[in-house]
Amino acid sequence: MPKITYFTGVLSNDPQLNPDFYNWNLVKIRYCDGSSYTGDIEEVDPDTNLHFRGERIFEAFMEYFLGKGMIYAKNAILSGTSAGGLGAILHCDKFRLFLPLTARVKCISDAGFFVNVKTISGEPHIEEMYKRVVALHGSAKNLPPSCTLFSLDNPSLCFFPQYAEQHIHTPIFIINSAYDSFQINNSLVPNDADPYNEWIYCKHDINILGWHFWRH
Repeated sequence: MPKITYFTGVLSNDPQLNPDFYNWNLVKIRYCDGSSYTGDIEEVDPDTNLHFRGERIFEAFMEYFLGKGMIYAKNAILSGTSAGGLGAILHCDKFRLFLPLTARVKCISDAGFFVNVKTISGEPHIEEMYKRVVALHGSAKNLPPSCTLFSLDNPSLCFFPQYAEQHIHTPIFIINSAYDSFQINNSLVPNDADPYNEWIYCKHDINILGWHFWRH
């Protein structure tokens, strides 16, 4: 028997919880590619048989749902959470191009604004990680082109919303915590930046950090 998934937030069909969008047609796409749907590598890794082709997945499900009636949409929103929220930012203009010129189109990124920040030890940990992701997936050609044009020496910077969003023309609504526990754990204080676990309690509970820390 198929597993039932209950939608929440802007996907909820409860008018009390979601008065603006409860009666919209909804589509939920499971995140599955590891590059926020930007990858497109022709070769298949012979050791793992992995196909890094997230961009093709995005285009395939867009074409599928356009054929199911989305081509007639008068209002459309592309939204996502975390890596999906990053994908909503990076694909916002492409989403707009798939739809009629008369449609009102906007995007929502929930917890997808990953910031390029150095670790507490001064290392560009998250920048180097994103550089590897973009190289592995061949994502550079699918990032906002006017952004990569300004970042020819390091196009992977355009995987970060802080650089990409200024090159996106479709309206985007950003929802992001000021104190993002994921980014504290993985960008600001990854394990190799804190070999003696001096930040372990703060990483487990960011409420421990005082206001004076955030001022610095």
